[in-house]
Amino acid sequence: MFDRPIRPSPMRLRPEDVKQLVAMARSVVGITIDERKTDFLTGRLGRRLVATGLESYADYCRLLQSNAAERVAFGEALTTHTTSFFREKAQYDWLLEEGLPEMAASAKSQREIVVWSAACSTGQEGYTALMVMHQARDRGLRGLAPRLIGTDISRPVVRRARTAIYSKQEVEGISLDLRRRFLLSSKDTDGIYRIVPELRNQATWREANLASGEGLDGISADIVFLRNVLIYFDEEIRTRVVDNIYRRLRPGGILMTGHTEASHARRDGLELVRPSIYRKVTR
Repeated sequence: MFDRPIRPSPMRLRPEDVKQLVAMARSVVGITIDERKTDFLTGRLGRRLVATGLESYADYCRLLQSNAAERVAFGEALTTHTTSFFREKAQYDWLLEEGLPEMAASAKSQREIVVWSAACSTGQEGYTALMVMHQARDRGLRGLAPRLIGTDISRPVVRRARTAIYSKQEVEGISLDLRRRFLLSSKDTDGIYRIVPELRNQATWREANLASGEGLDGISADIVFLRNVLIYFDEEIRTRVVDNIYRRLRPGGILMTGHTEASHARRDGLELVRPSIYRKVTR
């Protein structure tokens, strides 16, 4: 009874599977994954095997080669979506005190200011920017008309951003004054809030791939948030992403990055204004 050899589990991640999945992550999403991080791959992709009814990662690799819809789901499974209202608040403070007044001073008449949350996740970053722009209008910058574009590679987070519904824990970063002005309390459920229609109507959300440029057509922005994104790419992909952003940033426009990745955004045509804040040089 002990003579039968133990067969390896079909769910085991083989070295050849790792190589294929890492290569696919780079080509589909643009992210670079260390081949030694097998726990990351199994943790993120195990549910995709269950969802597709497959019994091995080899089968899953073959599915990725032939199924475009699964490649989208694959990219969503691998990406991390961490965000919050008023995250890296110093950047919003600079925008309110200096960035937006400078834009208003250069505008001869009312001007639409387009904010692009390039990796918008569930929307908090973009809605925060709209709140700040309305604060600037309260201070007399009435000539600035806010508009927000949010993009992300993940369909679920884009759908969530569009609903603009958040929990009590998620809105803790918003001051009480701004909560009273920009949040609606749910009549049915305690601790659930929704962004007011005024801000929702100023926002549009879409799926997009920053590395390939897919979904970016028609975007032209004055302010771009590209935070905590570049750290996931290798140098080649980072350069491609920054170029895709740069081409859609208007002359004199502002690019904001995460503090740990500011050096990755350096390129000709961008001047450093503050740590992690760049301006597109007007030629």
